[in-house]
Amino acid sequence: MAKGDPRIKVVCPSCQANLVVDPKTGLVLHSEGKKPDYSFDQALDHLQSRKEKSDELFQKAFLDEEQRKKTLEEKFQEALDSKDELDEPHHPLELD
Repeated sequence: MAKGDPRIKVVCPSCQANLVVDPKTGLVLHSEGKKPDYSFDQALDHLQSRKEKSDELFQKAFLDEEQRKKTLEEKFQEALDSKDELDEPHHPLELD
């Protein structure tokens, strides 16, 4: 900006954009946003790592559920086998 230029250069505290403001009207004459600190490749790598992590978590949950199903099936079979071992309950009103 020239020495006698009445425009004011300001940095936005919220988005860090460079603003050129006319002090008489308060209008923004020009704005230049801050360049992002990441690239497309970084975003793609981040997305890929999140996908791999979610796949691992899903696989772990699937295996845990399979183990749970197997354990429940074993307990059910044990309960069925022990059912035969129980005696028939006798009725209190029946006399021998």
